[in-house]
Amino acid sequence: MSNNEKNNNVLDESLDDVVSNDKNLDDKNSNKIKTKESPTVFYKLQLNELKELLEKEKQKSLRLLADYQNLEKQTVARINARGDKIILDFLTVYEDFIRAKNAYEKEGGNVGSLNGIIKNMESILDHYQVKPIEAEGKKLDPKLHEVVQEIEDPNHEEGTIVKEIAKGYIIRDEVMKYSKVCVSKKLIKK
Repeated sequence: MSNNEKNNNVLDESLDDVVSNDKNLDDKNSNKIKTKESPTVFYKLQLNELKELLEKEKQKSLRLLADYQNLEKQTVARINARGDKIILDFLTVYEDFIRAKNAYEKEGGNVGSLNGIIKNMESILDHYQVKPIEAEGKKLDPKLHEVVQEIEDPNHEEGTIVKEIAKGYIIRDEVMKYSKVCVSKKLIKK
């Protein structure tokens, strides 16, 4: 190849580069011009992007809030369950004191100090919203009472609780311990 041909090739390449650069500049300028011509379109696009981003973040924060609230409920439920177990153990001791008081009373013993202890225990149970379930003389409620014996009794309507074997308790409107009861049934005629 001759020097002239080489120079022509170099010039052609340079010319191509200049034309290419010029086209790039024209494209950039046309974008700028378009943007300048329609700033509302540009701002609308940005606004839509921001709205989408805001909605995503809002959904994310709502999910996080729901997760937190669920965790809080689960934690309270676990704490209540542990507390309920302790209260059940406490109820056993409370009932033992009542049985001891009744035994001392039958023997003619002084039960004044036991009454004081029982009263303190009842105030603790009341503080934790533990209430005894009413049983004797009431109609049987399977949600509150557990039948341990059926007794033929002409003096009571069928399904009436005639005797309470073991006291039941409710805590925060939920049964903690069912009452164990004897209920009346119809007399069987022989």
